[in-house]
Amino acid sequence: MTVGMTRGKRRLGRYLRPHLELSGLKIEQVAKEAECARQTVSRLLSGDALPRKHLFMAVLAALRVAGEDRTKALELWGLADAATVTVEHASTLRPSYRRFRMDEGEAVLERTMDAVVIHGLLQTARYAEALSLANRSRWKGAWDSATGVAERRDRQALLTRPDRPLALHALLDEAVLRRTVGGPDVLREQLDHLVEAGSRPNVTIQVIPASAGAYGAMSGPLILLSYPEEDEPDSAYVESLIGMSAVEKDDDVATLSAVWDGAASAALPADESARLIRAAKVGT
Repeated sequence: MTVGMTRGKRRLGRYLRPHLELSGLKIEQVAKEAECARQTVSRLLSGDALPRKHLFMAVLAALRVAGEDRTKALELWGLADAATVTVEHASTLRPSYRRFRMDEGEAVLERTMDAVVIHGLLQTARYAEALSLANRSRWKGAWDSATGVAERRDRQALLTRPDRPLALHALLDEAVLRRTVGGPDVLREQLDHLVEAGSRPNVTIQVIPASAGAYGAMSGPLILLSYPEEDEPDSAYVESLIGMSAVEKDDDVATLSAVWDGAASAALPADESARLIRAAKVGT
């Protein structure tokens, strides 16, 4: 059994849960009929684990999944079993952040909102290093600045990968452009990079001006991921001082998506945002 939540396992569990309801059985009854542990069935349905194929087929039989439904379930099991995303520096990443990185690697669109610092996919090496040094106390010796910068670089490769580069739509608070992370020289280099990145066809950067006043999600970074499958719901992640957290409930994801839309409506268009970024550089 492979343990650890991935998007493929979550898709499979989400597909099977209605079949459990239709069967009228409890998890304990399914486990007994499939001759496996209750935990095996529970983790399968929650998306936390993937049993070996023979056990999975026994669970399908217990749930009376047949015909096209069985074919679909086996297809999803195969996708969940495939290692589609490799995450560099995985051993140094917290499980919740490692899950995010795997989801990000499979996404086709990433929508972000940042009110304090520039989003990781848009950071220069020196800006990322300055942030990593400032955050070193959070990692209790398990993380160093060189690893932090390398991890950012690996993520940023998603924007230029030859096969389906990730589309990024980033919202940045104007205050982010004024915060001298790493000193004036580092910030000027970072602002130049923002203008350059925003000129790419798969990157949109919008700045929320100070004149916009209050808007949603000013309390912390927000990331929304969309995937290539039409039936796959978006994922949402929020970040706090203790790390990245996944938003599990679909209703909560929808709420955060609406919050992002509201903030986007308060942001300047991309061309005006680029002019504001250039003006901020002049002021550093």
